[in-house]
Amino acid sequence: MSIEVLKEVLQKLNKQEQAELMHFMVELLATDTTDLSDAWKKELDKREAALNNGTSVGQVARDVLNKYTPKSE
Repeated sequence: MSIEVLKEVLQKLNKQEQAELMHFMVELLATDTTDLSDAWKKELDKREAALNNGTSVGQVARDVLNKYTPKSE
């Protein structure tokens, strides 16, 4: 299954399902054997704490991607 097909399927999930998937992905990455720099570990810990204490404010992925995707002329 391609990334594009996955994106289409994931956009159809409700917010609770998307949140569960995000949690799964974070846990999956956390168990990865890839070595992270101390700065990345600190950033991930900060983000996890914000999620756990409810201070994290989510944004619609499409809006974030649009912000950083070059516009074709």
